[in-house]
Amino acid sequence: MSNTFQKHFDSIIDPRIERCKKNITCSIFFYLLLVLCPGAEGWEDIEDFGRIKLDWLKKYGDFDAGIPKRHPLLN
Repeated sequence: MSNTFQKHFDSIIDPRIERCKKNITCSIFFYLLLVLCPGAEGWEDIEDFGRIKLDWLKKYGDFDAGIPKRHPLLN
C-alpha cells in the first residue's frame, strides 16, 4: 500500500469499539476499493474475494486478523 494512500486514510477517526478493531481502518478501505471497483454487489462477494486473495492482500495491508466481515462478532 502506498504511503500517500495510507497517510490519507490514517487521518480518519475509527468509531468502532476498541475490542472490535481487528483490522486496521486503512487496510479496510484498501480492501473495499479493490473489491467494489470491479463490481462486488454485497458482503458475500466481498468475503469471497477476501478468502480467495488473502495471501495477496497481506502483501499490501495488515490482514493478520483475516479479512473484514460484515459483523465484528463473525471475525
